[in-house]
Amino acid sequence: MIFYLISLIFILSFMKGALELLGLSESILQLIIEFLIVLLFTYSLLNVLKNKKFLGPGVIINILLFSIILFSFLVNNVSITQMILFIRKFGIYYLFFYALFNTDLGSIQKDKLLKLIIFLFLIQIPASFIKLVVLGTQEKIVGIISVQEGSLATIMPLMAISYLIANYLELKNMKFIVVIFLFIGIGLISNKMGILFYVMILFITLSYFYSNKYSNTLINTIFIRKLFTVSILLVFLFMAFVSLNPRANPEHQVGGSIDIEFLMNYIEDYQNLDLKGSRVEGDGRFQAPVVALDRLKEGGYFNLLFGFGPGDIVKSSYTKYKDPLLQKYNIGYGGRLGLVWILMQIGIIGMVLFLLFHFLLFKKTWKIYHVESSDKRFNVLALTTVGFSLIYFLDFFTYSTQMIKTPGMAITYYFVIYYILSNTNNFEEKT
Repeated sequence: MIFYLISLIFILSFMKGALELLGLSESILQLIIEFLIVLLFTYSLLNVLKNKKFLGPGVIINILLFSIILFSFLVNNVSITQMILFIRKFGIYYLFFYALFNTDLGSIQKDKLLKLIIFLFLIQIPASFIKLVVLGTQEKIVGIISVQEGSLATIMPLMAISYLIANYLELKNMKFIVVIFLFIGIGLISNKMGILFYVMILFITLSYFYSNKYSNTLINTIFIRKLFTVSILLVFLFMAFVSLNPRANPEHQVGGSIDIEFLMNYIEDYQNLDLKGSRVEGDGRFQAPVVALDRLKEGGYFNLLFGFGPGDIVKSSYTKYKDPLLQKYNIGYGGRLGLVWILMQIGIIGMVLFLLFHFLLFKKTWKIYHVESSDKRFNVLALTTVGFSLIYFLDFFTYSTQMIKTPGMAITYYFVIYYILSNTNNFEEKT
């Protein structure tokens, strides 16, 4: 039963876009996913009562985090509804994570779930190329996973690419490079130029971890060779994309010239919108964190430490403002950063605890990867989790809240980390 329940959670999370296009409500689908996760967690609590032991890393950190959330709620002018909405956005996936550790999934079931996840990622490729043929390049509709969340066209492929890079490095098979470029195509079809930059960061970092594991030197020939190979391929892909994307070339047409100066100016304008005549502060991703800090300072050091309250900027039909971050604080598009979203609501202390938990997960998986193992498949998954952590922090600090709030991304991140930790003895059960 538990295996099928988890499978259904994954299937619904990765098919939300397709189900929306068929007429189902996005909010209803989200509620169903959350209900299934609560059901899973409830079942896990029965095991906790039976075994008298609660398993999973970072429990103490998260107790402190949710204590800060409660304290921020008590001292700020936010309603209980707003706090519940805030916790619901990311806390539901914490329940999923801890439920996994406290259920009785067997190794065969874990492997089947892993294969299901791989399949659900792979089917996004043909869906995206069908979109290209039917609708052309546009931000909306990302595979079958989302209709509205354009940022997923960067984050979802990056997660798949992390797994593919790990396979390429460990198994040395060029077929994984081919599939990497298919996933990059998902981003480019949605006009996401940033995916090329993030893929380069991901490849450099994972190549470094891989080469460091096997050679114990800072820079070595393995690292240089692999970096050179993929760099050449990415450069050619970048040039083709600039030429084919009307937004990225000075002629604003398909087949335009490759003008680096024009492109750099375009990227700068995009990231610094509020410095280019916008009436909205924090419209660019580079400026939004600075503006958010200024708003918190204006409220006093208490707000700087504990935020304006959990749920203060959550968008919902149950709250007063349609876009509270914009309407209350004049922070625009750049406010989509996870950094801004967490900082504004629970302050510096809450943000530090939030990040500390995810750094703990990174540290544990990084240590596991560096343990000698003859099992190549395990090495691939361990290196993949390191990549997932990198993507989580890149998304949080530079891009969006997709890794925090989007079900498909969050549950994949937590499941693969659970898979690695539960197959080793290198995690502390109660901390």
